[in-house]
Amino acid sequence: MSERWLGTERRSISGAERRHVLGLVFPFVTAASPRGVELERAFLQLAYAARRLSHRTSEACGYFAVVQQDVYAAVQRLHSRYEAGDQVRLVFHGLLVADMMRLTEAAEIASRSDDRSLLRAVAHEIAFETLYRDILSREPGVVERRSDSMPFGVDWDFYGTVPVVPAPSLPASGSPRRPAL
Repeated sequence: MSERWLGTERRSISGAERRHVLGLVFPFVTAASPRGVELERAFLQLAYAARRLSHRTSEACGYFAVVQQDVYAAVQRLHSRYEAGDQVRLVFHGLLVADMMRLTEAAEIASRSDDRSLLRAVAHEIAFETLYRDILSREPGVVERRSDSMPFGVDWDFYGTVPVVPAPSLPASGSPRRPAL
């Protein structure tokens, strides 16, 4: 298994020893049918994995990244419908001018060649860059895991773990500022 160290430690009050971090990119620029079904399936897959990986000795969080505002609105509705809470975080940041130009260029080439895979590949790359930055900022100490043994056999766009350090316990008086006399 190869690892990449990406930050500092994380503290937990839940007693968990590690935190699983899963990332999934939805690289399509529309949530219209039949993409709506695919969007829901991908979201549920991530939510299920995050829920199942959370137990007494570990926590889990999934990150779901999209590139378009209408897709983000659709995934927000799914997040609410399935009550995903903090176990699934949605990642969407307005596209930079350079990203919009890349997508426009890819769309033009895709329409001329009648091959939509180029547009999907560029959208995936843009969404992954956003996903990666978001995970790094929210998950201090995450160690990216690149191996054949991904959770549930899914080829996640990002999988990592964070060693969790137990939060310091309070003194008997109940306050760290007022020691018991």
